[in-house]
Amino acid sequence: MLRHIAIIAAIAFPTAAHANSDGSAGAQISLSVPEICQLETSEIFVDASGGSVSGTVFEMCNSGRGFRVMASHRTLVGGEQVQINYDGEVRQLDSSGISDIAYRSGPTVGNVPVTIQTSGLVQNIAISLGLAAI
Repeated sequence: MLRHIAIIAAIAFPTAAHANSDGSAGAQISLSVPEICQLETSEIFVDASGGSVSGTVFEMCNSGRGFRVMASHRTLVGGEQVQINYDGEVRQLDSSGISDIAYRSGPTVGNVPVTIQTSGLVQNIAISLGLAAI
């Protein structure tokens, strides 16, 4: 996926450069900027005794289309509840083991707060966050 910026190089294409009658000159340069999106965080562990954990996630994406933040975790059994607050967006983790957490609508860079609260865990849980560009 590449975003194109319309700039055509006069050096690469000498015929594109020209001088106007007033002595000024013009040129166009073209380049492609790759779309790059990433999340930086370590795996989050929550002890079965319950409670909450907090931390931060560094997110960076230069895509104008945005991206989805997703959580991967073990399947949850009946009675287990895990809630994640990702920069103000609160979601319950799905029992399947894959959960949509947040949606970002455009380019972004920075740290965001994350808090996880649990209840009824029968065993420890590890949660990995990732993203899917849109």
